Amino acid sequence: MEKKINIFFIIVLINFISCVKTDDFDMPEIEINEPDITVNSTIEAIKKTYEQSGESIYTFSVNDNSIIEGFVISSDESGNFYKTIIIQDKSKIPTSGIKILIDLKANFTKYNFGRKIYIKLAGASITKEGGDYRIGYHIRNELVAIPETLIGDFIFRSTQVEEIIPINILIDEFNSDKLNTYVEINNIQFKYNEIGKTFAGETYDKYDGERIIIACNNQITTTLSTSTYSDFKSNLLPTGKGKINAVLTQDYYGEKYILTINNPSLIDFSNIKRCDPVFLNCENTGQTGSEILFFENFEEVTKTKDLEKLGWKNMNINLGNEKFEKRSSQGNVAMRISAYNTKENPLEAWLITPKINLDNSSNEVFTFKTKASYDNGTILTAWVSTAFSENIKDAAWQQLDVKISVGPKSSSDNEFETSGEISLDCLRGNVHIALKYLGSDSGISTTYDVDDFLIRGKKY
Repeated sequence: MEKKINIFFIIVLINFISCVKTDDFDMPEIEINEPDITVNSTIEAIKKTYEQSGESIYTFSVNDNSIIEGFVISSDESGNFYKTIIIQDKSKIPTSGIKILIDLKANFTKYNFGRKIYIKLAGASITKEGGDYRIGYHIRNELVAIPETLIGDFIFRSTQVEEIIPINILIDEFNSDKLNTYVEINNIQFKYNEIGKTFAGETYDKYDGERIIIACNNQITTTLSTSTYSDFKSNLLPTGKGKINAVLTQDYYGEKYILTINNPSLIDFSNIKRCDPVFLNCENTGQTGSEILFFENFEEVTKTKDLEKLGWKNMNINLGNEKFEKRSSQGNVAMRISAYNTKENPLEAWLITPKINLDNSSNEVFTFKTKASYDNGTILTAWVSTAFSENIKDAAWQQLDVKISVGPKSSSDNEFETSGEISLDCLRGNVHIALKYLGSDSGISTTYDVDDFLIRGKKY
C-alpha cells in the first residue's frame, strides 16, 4: 500500500513540473486586498498637531484613531533613498508631503512609486528638522526608523497605484510648502564647472555628491544630491540642458533645499545647446600688481544714503523699497540685501561701484567678500561694464566668474568668503563693477553681506 502511494505522488509531481514554463521566471504578483480603513486626517493636519504640541518629538496616543493617506514618490530601487519613504497627499497638485522613516531595505518592493498607502498614527511619533517633517518611532528621546517588525502596525498598502504628476516649478519658487513633493524643473542644466564629474563618485564625495544645477532664464542655482551608495554614483553627469523630475527635499543638516532623484532616467538633458553665461575672460599674466587702484570697506558709511556721496549706485530695478543697506556687526560695516519679508516678487537690486579708470594701470585683478545667511539658493552675481552711466538696462554688462558664499539655511554665518581673483587686465577706460541680487519674498530670499571691494594692479 505504501509503495502505491509513493508512486501516486511521483506521478502527480511529474505532471506538475511538466506544466511549469521553464523559460518564464517572473515572480508571481502578490495579491493584496484593499484595507478596510477610513481616512480621517491629512498630512497637513498632523503637521499642525505637531506644531500645537510644542514638543520637539510628539507621540500620538495609542488610543488616537487618526489615519492619513498618501502616495509614494520616492524609491530606493537605485539606492538613492535609504530606509525612507516619502509620500504626498495627492497624486497630482499635492498640497503637502512628509517623510516616513522605516527600518526596511528594498522597501520599493512593497511601497512602490505611485502606491497609495495608509498610516495609522496611534503610537507613532512626528518631529521636524529645519522645516522637514518626518514620522518615525520614539525611542530614548530620539526619533528613529519604525522597526521592521512594527511596520505592519502603522503602514497599510492600498491596491491603488496612481501616475504621479509632478508639480511644474521654478527654482526660485522652492519653499517649505513644496518640501517632500514630486516636482519638475524645466530649462535647467548642470553648472559649467560640474561637467565631467560623476553624480557622486568623486574622491571628495563622502556620503553624498552635491552638484550645482542652474536655471537658464535667471541663473539661479539649486543642488542635486546623490548618495554615494546609489547604483549610478559613477555615472557621468549629462552635459546638455532640459528638465528633471525629482523629490524636493533638504540636505542632511536641514540648511538648504535639494533635489533627489529616484534614478538618472528622470533627468532629460537631451538638448545639447547649453545656456552657459559668457564670462569676462581676461588672460591672467600671473603678474598681478600690488598697488591699490580701488578699495571700499564701507567703514565711512554711517547710513545707507552715504553711498551716494561716495559715488555708488544702489538701485531697485522694479522700483521697490528694498535695496542694499548698511549693517554693522562686531565692529565691521558691510552692505546687506535680503528679499525676506519684503513682499517683493521678484526683488532685483543692484549695487554699483563708482567709475574706476584703468587707463594708467595694468595686471588688474578684482576681489570682494560675501557672507550668506538663511541661505535657500544662490541669487547674487557680479558684473562689469565699460558703458554704464545711469540706466542699468542700457549698459552692456559682462558677468564675472566669482565665488559667492554658501551659508546655513536657518541661521546667520559669521565668516566672509573671498570671491577669488578676477582679472580685469583686458579692460580699459572707465569701468563699473556691480553686484546683482535677484530674489523673491515668496521664493529664494537668501541674505547676503558684501564687503571689501578691492582692485589691485600695476600703476604706470
